[in-house]
Amino acid sequence: MGCLFLAAVLCCSGILTVAQAHSCPEAADFLPCTCDIEGISCGKANSTAELTKAFQTDGPKEHRDLWIQRSTLESFPPGVLGDFVFRNIYIEMNANLTSYNLSSLDKSRTFIRKLSLFGNALTTFTYSGIGIFPKLTTLNLGKNRLERIPDHAFQHSKLKILVLSDNPIQAVGAYAFFALPELEMLHLTGTRITRLGNYALTLGSRVAELKVFLSEGNLASLSPLAFSDTRAQILCLGQNNLTEFPRDVFLPILERLERRRQATGEVSSLRVSGNPFSCTGCSFKWLVRIKNQLLSRQLLSGFECADGTTLARLSYTKIGCWPQIVG
Repeated sequence: MGCLFLAAVLCCSGILTVAQAHSCPEAADFLPCTCDIEGISCGKANSTAELTKAFQTDGPKEHRDLWIQRSTLESFPPGVLGDFVFRNIYIEMNANLTSYNLSSLDKSRTFIRKLSLFGNALTTFTYSGIGIFPKLTTLNLGKNRLERIPDHAFQHSKLKILVLSDNPIQAVGAYAFFALPELEMLHLTGTRITRLGNYALTLGSRVAELKVFLSEGNLASLSPLAFSDTRAQILCLGQNNLTEFPRDVFLPILERLERRRQATGEVSSLRVSGNPFSCTGCSFKWLVRIKNQLLSRQLLSGFECADGTTLARLSYTKIGCWPQIVG
């Protein structure tokens, strides 16, 4: 029995080796890249010229994944990948890569599902260019050097996950993410945004599980129209610099969350933990008035004054403003 099992293992191993050999270019000709049954890795490439030469090698052109990580590449021009085609592309943590040309992926245009450019040094990106990839569902631009997201930046009918976290973003334009009808998750944590202007986070997605993360940043104020018509299940604004909680900004958000809760029966919440709310003055009066509803329905999570007073203990005395008594 043991001999038969060993023979079966060796047979399967041999089949995998043959399959790998048939699915990859000749190893010696493909340097500095390597290839296996999962995809191609080119982390040892020192220049665009080296990369271009490798992808001129004969052999199978269709592969699942491409990894180019921690290389010294400075650019990624059109034609660098030759006729090779990939479904998932991870060009990540290349400290010298300051620009990226989406035209370099033309051959993979109709195949790409995931594109990660995480951890490079990109200062610009052709946001509108992602529309040429009809099957793209995930785009990760996190931890680059992007400073501004322009008006109407992203347009894509299938994109589900968008990551822009840990960029020095200071401004987001109007309707920047509106034309993403299938968006499920937007990550904007760790940015330098201090104020969200009109329609900056107006999202056109009607996906029931939409989640928006805008935490761990410098956000100090929001336009009343910043989240106009956005219908998220989870909206996280935690660990920012918010000191006020104005009614014209947050009541419409909470009302949309409540409508969603009633329609789906699921918890929907605005999460604001870690902000130094002043809890002083009549601008907080509306919050004292409806706090019990918010707590019982779990619509507002993590609210706490700078001195540690929780939402449950927030009172007219605490804010120094009393309701009018009609005689």
